[in-house]
Amino acid sequence: MKKRLSIFAAVAMVAAATVSASAVHVGNIVVKRGVADTVYKAKHVVVGMADPGAEFTVNGKPVKAYKTGTWGIELELQPGNNDIKIADNRTGSATFKVFYSTTPKKVTPKEQAAAQAKQAAEAEKARFYPTSLKVSTREYAYLNYGAGTDRLGGAKINYLPEGIQMYADAENENLYRVKLSQNRYAYIPKSQVEVKGKYSPDSDFMQDNVVLSGSSSVYNAGEYDRVSIGVGGKKPYIVKEYTDPHKIVVDLYGVQCNSNWLTHKSGLKSVDHIDVESIDSDITRYTIYLKTKSSWGFSMDYSGNNLNIDIKHVPAQLYLKNLTIGIDAGHGGPQSNGAVGMSGLKEKDMTLDMAHTLKAILEKQGAKVVLSRDSDVGMTIRERQDKFIANKCDIVLSIHCNAGGGPLSSLGTSTYYRYNPYKPLAEDILGYLLQMEGVNNFGMVGNFNFSLSAITDFPCVLVETLFITSLQEEEKLADPAFRKAMMENVAKGLNDYIKACRIAEGQAKK
Repeated sequence: MKKRLSIFAAVAMVAAATVSASAVHVGNIVVKRGVADTVYKAKHVVVGMADPGAEFTVNGKPVKAYKTGTWGIELELQPGNNDIKIADNRTGSATFKVFYSTTPKKVTPKEQAAAQAKQAAEAEKARFYPTSLKVSTREYAYLNYGAGTDRLGGAKINYLPEGIQMYADAENENLYRVKLSQNRYAYIPKSQVEVKGKYSPDSDFMQDNVVLSGSSSVYNAGEYDRVSIGVGGKKPYIVKEYTDPHKIVVDLYGVQCNSNWLTHKSGLKSVDHIDVESIDSDITRYTIYLKTKSSWGFSMDYSGNNLNIDIKHVPAQLYLKNLTIGIDAGHGGPQSNGAVGMSGLKEKDMTLDMAHTLKAILEKQGAKVVLSRDSDVGMTIRERQDKFIANKCDIVLSIHCNAGGGPLSSLGTSTYYRYNPYKPLAEDILGYLLQMEGVNNFGMVGNFNFSLSAITDFPCVLVETLFITSLQEEEKLADPAFRKAMMENVAKGLNDYIKACRIAEGQAKK
């Protein structure tokens, strides 16, 4: 990176640039949040900017500005008018009033009508109506378990290849409900499919839409073992990977079992054997039992009417110097700052700096490193996925800063994974980050609904370093030395994970 961020040096300029006309001033001390006519909670937070390290008082309580220039304090208000006095023995003082009302805020008829209208509009968006459409998946289409959502979208099942046709029998503003089989349904975003026409709702699903499975084989294809399943047409599937025993389970929907030949070629490195069973009249399950203790990813796609599952071999030499590590700097570009701290610190800048720092650390240890972005550019999740897949990354780490919890909180660090086989990597990285002084444990999150982690091509873990919206943690993130220390600990966790895999695969002793 040509130019490292020097946050502390720029704080005074940031503070001056962000002062609003309505802010309360005492010299260079500015109140940015907490000036309000009426509040309805006794605990009241006042936050602002000052010269880094400045010392002053708020209602007689000592306050010291962080190195970022931010400061904050929580006050206990009394019912009625409260004077809040900012005092600096060098530049004087200023007082503003906040009225604490102990009676709930009244909702006007106009506000109530607006809230009801908004609620009705949201309910209408979510409501499903009958339809009878044939839809076909686009590239990177994914199924959802249900019709719910959160800020990262619906609860994802897995991605599907392009060109899989399904029946949609209901729709709302954003989703189709699709029939996977006679009795199983899923949901898919409308943006992920093309409408191919209509079907008769009175048609016989079993007669018109169900195909037979055929013979299957598994063979060593060089860098992976390929399981090739004969299917009489492109059909949707749900795939899951399990540990203890290590296996991949694929449920093919709209497929009747007619597989009488399961051929196992010699020289297999990932696959021990495959098995097939019928779990419903039109659902066929393939279970792929694996030889390996660790998971290095797999991909799935149709070739004609064969569904190919390519399961990566364990790297021959499980050392960092033999691996390609993908590092994703979260957010980026003018449209995606990510979270922004009180001092103006931007998540996209912090993640880019930490990605470059981690890259340098890993390259010094011999790894090949691929960055999703190496400058302040915007990238879609698909572009990031494609870059990591094209460069044959063995492991991907996504670096972010968290947000929420309030400016005076200090919630800490956390790691996230989508699939259980990658939990140990998230655990190892979190363990080292928690050894850092002043870093709290926000937790480890599984089944994480993040699209980058939803693909199965490589182990992927997301690291939420600290909360940039916390004044205390923003100060830490603004410190280049602290960011470097965090990335050194991420690298230690990565190395521990690789070592554990090396031992598990019999490449080294404990």
